[in-house]
Amino acid sequence: MDISTVTGSLLASYDVVLLGEMPLTAAQAATLTTWTNGGGRLVAMRPDRQLAPLFGLTPAAGTRADAYLKVDTGAAPGTGITGDTMGYHGPADLYTLNGATAVATLYSDATTATANPAVTLRTAGSGRVAAFSYDLARSVVQTRQGNIAWAGQQRDGTDGYEAAEMFFGTGGQPDWNNLDKALIPIADEQQRLLANLITLVDSANKPLPRFWYFPRDVKAVVVMTGDDHGVGGTAGRWDGYIAQSPPGCSVANWECVRGSSYIYTDDPLTPAQARAYTDQGFEVGVHVTTNCRPWGTTAALQGFYSDQLSNWRAKYTSLPAPSSSRTHCVEWDDWSTRAKTKPANGIRLDTDYYFYPSNFTRDRPGYFNGTGQIMRFADADGSVIDEYQATTQLTDESGQSHPGTVTTLLDAAYGSKGYYAALTANIHTDFAASSASDAIIAAPAPRSTT
Repeated sequence: MDISTVTGSLLASYDVVLLGEMPLTAAQAATLTTWTNGGGRLVAMRPDRQLAPLFGLTPAAGTRADAYLKVDTGAAPGTGITGDTMGYHGPADLYTLNGATAVATLYSDATTATANPAVTLRTAGSGRVAAFSYDLARSVVQTRQGNIAWAGQQRDGTDGYEAAEMFFGTGGQPDWNNLDKALIPIADEQQRLLANLITLVDSANKPLPRFWYFPRDVKAVVVMTGDDHGVGGTAGRWDGYIAQSPPGCSVANWECVRGSSYIYTDDPLTPAQARAYTDQGFEVGVHVTTNCRPWGTTAALQGFYSDQLSNWRAKYTSLPAPSSSRTHCVEWDDWSTRAKTKPANGIRLDTDYYFYPSNFTRDRPGYFNGTGQIMRFADADGSVIDEYQATTQLTDESGQSHPGTVTTLLDAAYGSKGYYAALTANIHTDFAASSASDAIIAAPAPRSTT
C-alpha cells in the first residue's frame, strides 16, 4: 500500500501495520502516531526519526552498517530465536532507549556489544510499537541473494560466474555472510523474530494463526535432486530410491524417497521410462546449459531456454513441463536475469544458488546465504520475482562430508536450536550408485516418525 493513500480512517480498519523504510511527512508521522496511541499496533523497519518519540527512542549520531545483533531470548518475543549473534546487511540507525525495551542489541562485531538497540518494543498509549533499527526486508534479501556489487565477477577461481560469487570474499574482504556461523539460518531466524513480534503486539486483540512449513510435524525435509549429463544413471538411481522407500508409502504424504533429475535431451532415459517414473512421483527436468560461459544478453539467455526446452518437449511429449531446474555449471551472471527468465519459461523453482566450491564451503555444514527456507526472489528495486529460490546447500562436489553435513543440519532442526529447513541436495545422477545419496537418504530415517 502506498503511504500517500494512508489516512486515519483507513488505519482504523486494521489491527497491525507493517511500515517499511521510507521518509514520512510530518502529517503522515502524526497520523501513524495518533492511530497507534489509540490502540493500533505498529511494527516498523528503520523508521523515520520523526517517529522516535513514539517508539521510545532517542536518536544518536551515525549508523552502523553490515554488523551484528543479538536477541534477548529470555522472554517473548525472543523466545525460541537463537541466542548467538547474527549478521545483518545495510545500515542500522543508532538510538538509545527512552521508554522502550530492547528485544535485540546491536553488536559492532560478532562478539562486541554496543549500547544501541537493534529491535525494540514499547506500549504507546493503548497501542504497541516495535521497531527494527535496520531495514529487515532489505537485509533478508541481501543475506539470501548476496552482494549485488559482486554480481558478474569471477571471485572463487572456478569457471564462469556462479551465484556464490556474490558471497565470496577476496583480497582480504570477509565473505558476505560469516560462514563461521553458517549453521545459523540468520535470514530465517530474523524473519521468525518478526513473526513473534507481530503475534505478541496483537495478542490482546486476537490469536494469530501460525502455519507450519512442512507436512505433519516434520521439522526438516531433504529436497533430493541430481544433474545427469547424458551418462544415463537416472533410471538406476531412481530404481534405488523406490527400493529404499518404506513398503506401502504414500508419495502424496511425503513418505517415499523421490527426486528430480535434470537431464540433457540426448539422455538415454527413454520417453516411456520418463513417463513411468513421473507417474510414480519423480520429476524429469531439463539441465539447461550455457556451456559454462556467460550468456551475454537477456535475449541470448532466453534463446538457450527456448531451444533446449523445445528439444526436451519434442522428445518427452507426454511429460508435464519441468517445474524446477538447475543450470549446468550453475551459471548466474548478474543479480536477477536468470531468476526472471525461468518463470517466463514455466520453471517455478530454482536450485542454482549452490554452496560451492570446496575452498568456500571448507566442509562447514550450514547455510551460506542464511536460509533453509524456500522463498521468492527479489529484484534490485525490491519488487518480488515470481520464482522460488531453493538453495542447494548439499552437494557431492563441494568437499562436504556425508553423512556428517546432513546429520549436523538435521540435528540443528530437530534439537533445541530449531533451525527448521528444506535441505536441497544435488547428488549427481550420472551414475546409479552414489554413497553420498545413500548417506543422505539414511540420515533422516531415525527422525522420520518424530
